Amino acid sequence: MSKLSLSQSRFNESTMKESTQSKLSAWFAGLSQSEQRLLTVGSVLVGVAMLWVLVYQPVVSHIDQQVTVKNRLQGQLSQMQEMTGTAVNNMVNSILPMPVGVTFSSWIDQQLRVVNLQEMVNRTEPIDENSLSVWLQGAPFDQVIDWLQIMSTQYGVQVDQIDINVVDASLGLTNIRMRLVK
Repeated sequence: MSKLSLSQSRFNESTMKESTQSKLSAWFAGLSQSEQRLLTVGSVLVGVAMLWVLVYQPVVSHIDQQVTVKNRLQGQLSQMQEMTGTAVNNMVNSILPMPVGVTFSSWIDQQLRVVNLQEMVNRTEPIDENSLSVWLQGAPFDQVIDWLQIMSTQYGVQVDQIDINVVDASLGLTNIRMRLVK
């Protein structure tokens, strides 16, 4: 396309826009004043209605939906916090006491014997009346962890420090040094 035909097509487009605008202006000017006012007010009302339908209602609907989700999540959080408090109270209340007249170290020895870990004990060393260091050699890792879980949940005995060395990974055998605290 040559420069002349390109500029001519642009000229034709702008003339068409101007002629369309001038035709609309002439048509609008040809209306009576009450018709012009009616058309102006009507177009403002249509514009407001479109804003209402296309902008305001979707935004308000989304906000309402988010408020509903927030309230539901807050309710779930409250329930979970209540349940956590109840679970902690149940755990504290379900901890069994140690037998009276038995030292912590001898009681741990009895508990190790019950789960067949006593023969793997290399050494035990009481630190004070509420804590004890235990060395296990060639102990099955899963069995020790299961026993520690029972000791924690049923008796409130916690592991303060632990050092685990893998002896045989295929069999799950470990050497463990740990400090237990009641």
